[in-house]
Amino acid sequence: MGKKLEELVESLSIWQTGDYGDVDAPSPRDLAIAELRTMGPQAVQALIERLDGLLAATAGHRERVDAVQAAWTAWYEESDRLSDEHGLGIDLERYRTIPSDSLPQRSVEDTNHRDPYDLKQGIIEALHQLGDRRAAPVLTAALTDRTCIPAAAQALCDIHADRAVPALLNAVTLIDHNTNKSIAFDPLLASLRHYGVSMAQARERFEAETSPQGRVRLMHLMTQLPDDGTVRPSGSQIRDSLIFLALDDKDNTSRWQAVESLNEINNSTVERDIFSDWEAPPPADVIRSAIALAAHGEPPGHERELTSRLRRIRHTPPAARAVEATLTQDSPEPDAQELLLALRLALGVHASELDDPLRFARALHRLSSHSQVGDSALLALRRTCWDLLFPQMVQDDEARRREARTIFDAIATPHEHTRFASYTASQSFWGKLRQRFRRG
Repeated sequence: MGKKLEELVESLSIWQTGDYGDVDAPSPRDLAIAELRTMGPQAVQALIERLDGLLAATAGHRERVDAVQAAWTAWYEESDRLSDEHGLGIDLERYRTIPSDSLPQRSVEDTNHRDPYDLKQGIIEALHQLGDRRAAPVLTAALTDRTCIPAAAQALCDIHADRAVPALLNAVTLIDHNTNKSIAFDPLLASLRHYGVSMAQARERFEAETSPQGRVRLMHLMTQLPDDGTVRPSGSQIRDSLIFLALDDKDNTSRWQAVESLNEINNSTVERDIFSDWEAPPPADVIRSAIALAAHGEPPGHERELTSRLRRIRHTPPAARAVEATLTQDSPEPDAQELLLALRLALGVHASELDDPLRFARALHRLSSHSQVGDSALLALRRTCWDLLFPQMVQDDEARRREARTIFDAIATPHEHTRFASYTASQSFWGKLRQRFRRG
């Protein structure tokens, strides 16, 4: 590539005009495209090669970062599990299968990576305006890059690509159809319609999709395509995906959209003012369903992330109610896998989040004799007795005090007796101090 041609390609990244007062003034991108038109086939080939290189670099960066993130995610998940099993303050390193010193680090190159999305979009726009069919393969490849999808989809409406349809359907799983709909999703939808994508094709792609977000997005696409006799999936077929998204504690918009969709599927008439607490966790019934999903390895390939999301919100009142509902389910044969996960989550439930801490302790005590989950229930009860039982054992209500003491005596080791002695001593100290202030 000659120096002049190289400079023109690089200037495609500058889409702003120099004179902000004149909206009609040409930008460096506009000027570069005009000059590239005069350069013939070599310009198109240079653009294709540059875009291909940028896409490969972006994909390589993403792959390396994902590999590092996967290793750290597995380490954090193991840390959570070991903390639940052995308690806080324990040296977990001796129990790890993933040693801390084995964790990979991002390279300096990946840490400082800045996505050249303006340049990629500028090249796509240039290829679009030049209209050369040789660009079809690289424009199709650009549909794998989130930042390129709208521009590439628009270009493919005018530059025909034989393999466009599978790539366009794959791109649907990468684009949020709610956020920036007119900018991101609508160009993709227009291209899908241009290529005559049928409901049957979208349904086939939906059945092959495993990611929760992808399934929800493909479901939405099918509402935008003309009826060809293919039966659309029912809302219940994305229920598991919506539950997973409703537990997304890092994306409030996605979480509440999922909750609202679940309400529609369940024909719920409960009105919730989601704006009163935008960062609040989902309702207890959704969390209860999430416990059941994660306990049985659902959604496929995402159950570990769902368990992590549950663990991160287990200290909240809705999660506490969901855990209690699982542990107290009225069933002659309660699901052992669900009970085991709920018992793990119970380690993070605080009495202040429960309507009746003694009822919760009673459920744990009952389950301590369960043939499959007894050890986990006993661990949870011992680990949380300072919060669940100790306050009940010193309160004024004699019946509650006696029941709490009976449960405690049945499960307590010398360690728990020592902790209770310390608790009563501290209560006595603070009680005397409060009396002194009242006298003063």
